This record gives sequence, structure tokens and C-alpha cells, in this order.
Amino acid sequence: MPTALDDITVLDLSHALAGPFASTLLADFGARVIKVEPPGSGDIARAWGPPFYGSEPAYFVNLQRNKQSVAIDLKHAEGPELFLRLMERADVVLENYRVGTLEKLGIDYARARARHPGIIYCSVSGFGQTGPYRDRAALDLIVQAESGMLSVTGEPGGRGVRCGVSIADMTAGLYAAFGILTALHARENTGRGQAIDVSMLEGQLALLHGMIGAYLADGIVPEPMGTAYKALLPYQTFRTRTRDLALAVGSDKLWRIFCPLLGLDDMLDDPRYGTNAARAANRASLIARLEEVFLTKTYEEWEALLLPAGVPMGAINTIDTVVEHPQVKARGMLVECEHPIAGKVRIVGPPVRLSETPGAIREPAPLLGQHTDQVLRERLGLGDDEIARLRRAGAIGSRR
Repeated sequence: MPTALDDITVLDLSHALAGPFASTLLADFGARVIKVEPPGSGDIARAWGPPFYGSEPAYFVNLQRNKQSVAIDLKHAEGPELFLRLMERADVVLENYRVGTLEKLGIDYARARARHPGIIYCSVSGFGQTGPYRDRAALDLIVQAESGMLSVTGEPGGRGVRCGVSIADMTAGLYAAFGILTALHARENTGRGQAIDVSMLEGQLALLHGMIGAYLADGIVPEPMGTAYKALLPYQTFRTRTRDLALAVGSDKLWRIFCPLLGLDDMLDDPRYGTNAARAANRASLIARLEEVFLTKTYEEWEALLLPAGVPMGAINTIDTVVEHPQVKARGMLVECEHPIAGKVRIVGPPVRLSETPGAIREPAPLLGQHTDQVLRERLGLGDDEIARLRRAGAIGSRR
């Protein structure tokens, strides 16, 4: 089937997670992503393990599908010019180097735009391209801390807890992909490219907009609430006689359905619990009562009672359970892929489904420099002799 982005070429200078996550989203929907890596070591995530598939880190194999790898030494005298020549035939440059690094190499946005006015140049960084923190190094944990995300995650009265996934990186990657597609659409109308400045910090602020807005409204500093939610309740996990249950009573209408199912008819006419605002004001007594009631039955008994009535609830699954989940299987979300070293692996597929131009995993994660010769021949018209000369000079890496 045709793909949505098969006319787009991305030069991907990014490494680790935020940038590569963005380029993977584009690659899954057909963009040609040429991953430009330093010879010898490549993307730093090539060393992020365990676990491994043989000698290949599972982290890299899962994230870098549908891309080509070209090994160019951007610190070599001929490296920047090779990159700029490739850039002249591309639509997008994606990078997440320390601010100022690419300017020193001579391949920053100003120089790229001079060679190719239509280029979309997306820079992902911890704190943005301007401001007093612009030069700070920032991995995911640092940004979760600085943004306030860590301060609202965890159990009440406890220390801040890191989100279980690298949410600052992945949010930045999502916004980078969104920004790139937006800029490509704008170019259709203007003919001009532009720079995109994506900050991991600002991505976290966007996720925290509700808490920031609440603080600006009432002046109360949000604190960790475990699985609970300040604006809505009951909305948290509860213990049952077997395993924990996640519950979300999302409206006063649903509250009136929910109470009789638990034998709590007396709460329906109690003004302390009749509205969401009232329940929030009397959180402690409400939750204590619910905790007692939920312990009287097994998870399975509650599921049989609540689900038919339309009360949102679910199990707290572990990852081994999720990969065998009937809904995950029915939707085909784990896709089998054959890697030249890792062998047959299962990978999480594209989470957005388009009816006419769907995304797909077409190729495994590339070996370092695997496509160097192919890309230089196809994109720049270089012959074998010139490629061999560049390799001898150290401007490009050896083939793996």
C-alpha cells in the first residue's frame, strides 16, 4: 500500500531517544530516514544494554527500524560538505546535539538554509536554543526533575519518583514529529523551510498544563498523590482480595450508577459525596470507605459486576501480561521483524492507524554504516573510486 510520507527525506543526526523517536514515527509512515552516525561508535544508544539480542542492544533494535545508516565523520575536513550535499537533496534535518555543536562543525541552520532555503531544520534539546539553561546537558531524568514532573509523581508524602518510561524524551520526540509535519505543510504554501526549536522542558510543561493552571488558580502547590487524581474521584487503584483494581468514576452520573453496585446506597443522598467537588472535599472518608468495600471481593468478582454497568476499571498488568494481552494481540500491535544479527524479534508497531496510507515496519534497525555506499551512490552520484577514496581518507566509515 502507498505510504503517507514516501516523498519526504529526513537526514537524522539525532542520537539516544528524543530525536530518534521522532524520526521513527516519520519512518514508520514512509519517510526515507537517513541516519547519519559517527564512524566507529555510531549512535550512543548502540551501547545501551543489557538486554541484548546476541550482540545487538534490544533498545536500539526496537527503536531504529525503517532507517538507513550512513557513517560520516563530521569532524573530518570533508565530512561537513558531504553532509550539506546530502542535505540539499533532503526535506528535513533532525538533530539533538548540544546547543552550538553543529555551528562549530559548519552545518547549523544558517548554513543549511543558505544552501537549501526549503530545508526544515528541527533541533531537539533539553532546555531550548535560547535562555540561561541552553548550554546545560539534559538527559530525561534531569528534565523530569527540573520541569516539576518528578515532584508530582509517587506516593503521598514520599520523595519524587521518576516516571517509569523516559517521558521527557518521548514527549519531545512526539512534538518534534508534530513540528516537522506542521512545517512541511506550511512549506507547501510558502515554499520556505524553517527552523524548529523543541525543548524537552517545554514538552513536560505542556503535559503539566493542568497542574500549572491549578496552581496559578488557587496557589496550592501540587504534591504526589500516588494513583489518585486531584480533580476527579474516585479515580485511583484499590486492593481487592486477589489483585489491585484501577477505577475511574468520571462523572456524577456514573457515581449514581456506581454506588448501588458496591452496596453504598446511603452515599447517594449524602451531601458530602453527591458531587465531584463534594467528594474531593471529603476525600479521606470516601476513600477509606471504598477501600473497605473493595477488599470484600476478588478482582474477578468486581470485574463481573462493574464492567457490564459501564464503570471504567481495569487490571494492573505487568509487561509479560501486556505482550500476551488479548486486545494487543487482536490489534496486531507486536510486529515480527528479522534483523541480520538479532534474528527474529517482536517490536511494538505504529500506534496510529491510517485507513489509506498505514504505517508499517518494513526494515529492521540498520547496522552502523550499512547503507553508506548505497546512499552516496544514489543521492550524490558518487562512484566506487570516490567512495573508496573517502573511506581511505577517513571521511566515511567502513561497511559492516
